[in-house]
Amino acid sequence: MISESIYDDLLDSLEKDFTEIMLILKCLGNENRLQILMYLVKTPKSYGNIVKNIELKKTAVSNHLSQLLDVNMIEKEEHGVYKISADGLSFIKAIERAYQDLPSKQVKKFETLQQRSISNSFLDRFKL
Repeated sequence: MISESIYDDLLDSLEKDFTEIMLILKCLGNENRLQILMYLVKTPKSYGNIVKNIELKKTAVSNHLSQLLDVNMIEKEEHGVYKISADGLSFIKAIERAYQDLPSKQVKKFETLQQRSISNSFLDRFKL
């Protein structure tokens, strides 16, 4: 059983950083901003490329980029080129890791592997 002090430490940490965490989650809770962040994972992109890829009006893209800059998820390089920041990359990795570690996801993975094993076993019996 997990001790109560671990929960206390978790809550203390969350309460201390609550405002900043909420700003980041609110920012990344928008589908377009999350798409922009994902688009910037591999390489920096120009403003024009982002507009073309995200398929939004220029003003909307500018607003989304501004909000991502405000919470340090991206950085602006010279001449309108944007890149994911170290914070942004860490945060997006943490989101993916947390999602994959959900107990419901682990059960589904196990069931899929188990089903594959049963299917392969069945097919092996009928091979000539």
